[in-house]
Amino acid sequence: MDETLELKPRRVGELFAAALDVYGKSWARLMAISAIVMVPMTILQYFLWDVVRGAGPSTIDGGVARGDFWQAAAASALLGILGIFIYQVLVGAVARSAAGLLFGRETTIREAYRFGYARLWSILLVSVLVGLAVTGGFILLVIPGFFVLTRLIVSVPALVVEGKKGRAALRRSWELVAGYGWKVFGTILLMGLITGLVSGVFAVATDQGWLGQALAAAVGSVVTGPFVALVLTLVYLDLRARKEQPIVTVVLEEFEAAGR
Repeated sequence: MDETLELKPRRVGELFAAALDVYGKSWARLMAISAIVMVPMTILQYFLWDVVRGAGPSTIDGGVARGDFWQAAAASALLGILGIFIYQVLVGAVARSAAGLLFGRETTIREAYRFGYARLWSILLVSVLVGLAVTGGFILLVIPGFFVLTRLIVSVPALVVEGKKGRAALRRSWELVAGYGWKVFGTILLMGLITGLVSGVFAVATDQGWLGQALAAAVGSVVTGPFVALVLTLVYLDLRARKEQPIVTVVLEEFEAAGR
């Protein structure tokens, strides 16, 4: 893509139309970036879960679980912990590629993952801080949880485009969403509905054995992940257009500097 990004306020429908337009032109690249990690990780995780279930209570002899149960459980837990870190790299790679496409900059798979790997700790920190803040909000009451989630929803785009890190990314998101919370919240709900329906279609249409469930979950994530990244980046750019009216060249310079 070599189209120049038009920074302008967009209605919710226009945000989704723009995301679908970019997705339609570059779906193969976006899905490939996601599939490289998501498919094997998901299949392996579901396989280990199936082994754990299969070696569960029915195979316990004399009150002592068989060794294969504990081995599978330990392997599943280790993979889960490792998966947390790998997923952060994936988030960075997909977000970087999605933002690049919106700016008319194609990002190779290698470049996307190099960015995700280099920003692993920053993305992880942002994810942890957002998770803690949102969880705290839900513990207090449901409404504060949704409020915090809405205010922090563009933290990753702020990290990817402007190079903001940790609390600076959260603070940037909080400031940008201020005054437009209902619009952003409505966008999040619609995005969740769309991705939930798409994932549900794959789940219903797939064999329900562990491999079928794994493939359905993996394909659902591969299809919806890039779309979510595109929508959130467009929300971030929409908020900047409304509040700051930035020059396109300035935003492009920020984007390129963040990738160095």
